[in-house]
Amino acid sequence: MSEEAPARFSSVLPVVILTRPAGQTVIDWQVADQGPGYFDIPPGNEIRVKIKSINDDDLAVLVNELKAVEPLRFLDLSENRNVTNQGLQSLKELRQLTGLNLSSCSITSTGMENLRNLNHLSYLNLSFCSRLTDLSLKTLEAMKNLTYVDLQGCLGLTKGGLARIRRKNLTIYR
Repeated sequence: MSEEAPARFSSVLPVVILTRPAGQTVIDWQVADQGPGYFDIPPGNEIRVKIKSINDDDLAVLVNELKAVEPLRFLDLSENRNVTNQGLQSLKELRQLTGLNLSSCSITSTGMENLRNLNHLSYLNLSFCSRLTDLSLKTLEAMKNLTYVDLQGCLGLTKGGLARIRRKNLTIYR
């Protein structure tokens, strides 16, 4: 019987790596390491990567570092005001994501299209993305695996637009 090898990757950026047992939603993420540096993720764990003070170019570098990291499940880009629609284009490569935090990023409804193919995404935080409009809701409507979306502080969204995306298995925090 062969033992599963740890997931190995490196980053040149100041990332925070959090882990939890794979498939768990009850157990909170625990800080495992910080970068830049090399990381070994023990078998049976999934990871969440958090990073602050980056721009679109940094995000492209990060996505390139993470795209082959199979246990990556969550990317936290909150409060990165220099992440824009251009940066969201690179996220298309992280198809393994189940969670994404883009709160307070400088994105618009046009940039939201880049998230459409993240088929496993179930959790999305867009709070305080003040440039979003009802047009962005078309993308959310197409994301059928989405079960939670945070739209607090998205003042460009209307009640009518939100009513169109309501469905039984989607929690909308507003």
